[in-house]
Amino acid sequence: MLISPVQAKPVVNVGGYLFAPYVNITEGGMFQGFTIDLISAFNEIQSEVNFQFVNTSIGNRYQAYKIGRYDMMIFESPVWGWQNFDTIFIPLDIKDGEVFITLRGRNKNQSYFSSFEGKSLSLVSGYHYQFADWNTDDNELAVNFNVQFVHTNKASIESVLKGRADIAPVTYSYLMHYLQTHPETRSQLLISDKLDQSYSHSILINPNAIISASDVKQWFEEIRHSGRLKRIADKYNVDI
Repeated sequence: MLISPVQAKPVVNVGGYLFAPYVNITEGGMFQGFTIDLISAFNEIQSEVNFQFVNTSIGNRYQAYKIGRYDMMIFESPVWGWQNFDTIFIPLDIKDGEVFITLRGRNKNQSYFSSFEGKSLSLVSGYHYQFADWNTDDNELAVNFNVQFVHTNKASIESVLKGRADIAPVTYSYLMHYLQTHPETRSQLLISDKLDQSYSHSILINPNAIISASDVKQWFEEIRHSGRLKRIADKYNVDI
């Protein structure tokens, strides 16, 4: 049996979970997003290893990392629960964050977002939110807030549009992408001027991985300098 050059290369598993626009899933069940496109760019920029996407979930990503299901994750933050793990983080200088949205109304302005008392929230289960002190426990969040849980940023936006929740924190880059692809909804939403949180993304690497952090950093900078990173970022409305 012949082995193709791609198959012969050592495989580096890159973990990812639904976090639009970085990882999303099509109606046909195919993964897409900034992470997927960047993995392709990593594979094209070098010939030493084959980067391969591995799907995990928000809550299970820590255990999956611990048992070695993946050794790398793009667009992660060291403050998102990684304090007790052996990791290396490579800063990417790519920023994003969460803003709040609500349906426009006659008596609504920016002060509407100053308090959640008496208002229902739509939260993505497992996400770290600054206003909730980074707590990801659904049960505890339900005690402190009037909350419904969803699984994606898209579901959060649509829960507000459909009147199922008063407020939702949404990843800014995905909100811009959603409004671009659903322009009829722009006039329906009031977007907060303030951010719930802002973050600068990093690449997570297992120190015991078959590739070094310096190699990954070098390849990433080559992708940046070639202009490909900017083209991918523009595709997903991410500012770099």
